[in-house]
Amino acid sequence: MMEIMLWSLIAILGGLGLIIPTIDYVKGTRTGPYLALLATLLATLINLLMMGKNGTLFDGSLRVDPLSTYISIIASLGAFLVVLASLSQAKDWNTSPSLYSLILLSLLGVYFILYVNDVSVLIAGWALVAVASYAIVGMRKDYNSLESSAKYALMGVTSSSLMVLGLALVTGTIRTSSLSLSGNLPTNSSLLVLGILILVAAFGFKMGVVPFQGWLPDVYGGAHPLLVSFVSGVIKLISIGAFIRVLQPLIPLTGDYWFVAMAVLSIATMFYGNLAALVQKNVQRMMAYSSIAQAGYFLVAFAALSSAASKQIALQGIGLHVTTYVLAKVGIFIGLSYMARKGFDLTLDGLSGAGRKMKLSGFMFAILLFSLMGMPPLIGFWSKFMYIFYSVMELAPWLAFIGIVNSGISVGYYALVLKYMYFANPPEIKAEESSRDPELYVLLITGIMTVILGLGLAGYLAMLII
Repeated sequence: MMEIMLWSLIAILGGLGLIIPTIDYVKGTRTGPYLALLATLLATLINLLMMGKNGTLFDGSLRVDPLSTYISIIASLGAFLVVLASLSQAKDWNTSPSLYSLILLSLLGVYFILYVNDVSVLIAGWALVAVASYAIVGMRKDYNSLESSAKYALMGVTSSSLMVLGLALVTGTIRTSSLSLSGNLPTNSSLLVLGILILVAAFGFKMGVVPFQGWLPDVYGGAHPLLVSFVSGVIKLISIGAFIRVLQPLIPLTGDYWFVAMAVLSIATMFYGNLAALVQKNVQRMMAYSSIAQAGYFLVAFAALSSAASKQIALQGIGLHVTTYVLAKVGIFIGLSYMARKGFDLTLDGLSGAGRKMKLSGFMFAILLFSLMGMPPLIGFWSKFMYIFYSVMELAPWLAFIGIVNSGISVGYYALVLKYMYFANPPEIKAEESSRDPELYVLLITGIMTVILGLGLAGYLAMLII
């Protein structure tokens, strides 16, 4: 039954992804966005039907488990929301058929990484998502988007090359047909540790981990915010999947190296992202640095995976924080795109009074910012404080404390955005919300889900994940 469901996902996303440009060309009308909406909705429903199931498929090439299925559901929802927002943002772009095609194909690649159990599938899925994401970033074809796409591609090639090198170094401990451990090398083998560190660097590039984050502020801060919402909210999940699928089984063979590496990288990433965001005047670029800080929070949970006692709550924290992150980043970047379409400039001064002029969307935007801060009772509070930071309390309480300090730092720039949106004088523009604006519905969905999931459902979701 699970194989039938996966074949359905491949047929829907892969089939429609390949033929959407042809359909639009033959019909002469833009049907791509509606087909993409249908495809992402069906993909979400199919993944929901797979929730709770375990097993290997396709001769062991893929492995399904509740955590990977849950993250796939969140990825599908994120893709659906981006396509929904594009109905007013990108429907009339001359590149829109290609955009919808690439969104569906890259979403399929994300699934492959989340379910991966084979080296060849990992490389193929990574390449599919990587190439598609480079093209998506430049899809608007303005100067900033093309520059961002070029930088993203150059750094992405480095990341992919490192991944292949890292896999080559650890093939003595993982079968070429499976990512299961075989234990051929001794514990703490220097070659094994080197290979794992190289893989951490490769996956860290895509996640935006310091010191591999150099490309991210320019890409997330320079490309069209609609496109960034997909790259930051959905594409980034392949790095989470790769850490869980590829690196987690190797942690027992690394001794203390894993925790030390994750702790150092998480501290550097959190401080860099939050402190750099504090001095930004462009809100889109500020949210780019915020994404780097969020990568640091994920690394705290990855550090906790080195302890058998903390492993379960750390994995639950990763799943819940994926929910927080996708809802917030998709909603925030689409919200910025919406405000830009209504005439606001995406600087602090340019967003003056936006919350008062666009009351409903501004309120939802504020909820998403509060969730990233970790304000109770929103989902961001549960995922960050009650799961991620708590997961490392027994192992290294000082790391949890540093995470809490960084969460406090982040309040400074999130609150600054809200200050300008609600307490500064608005510019002389006629910015009005309309029930016909699809971005408004995206903000409503993300904002309401952020509240509802935080009001008692976080613990239930955590039990479903593990």
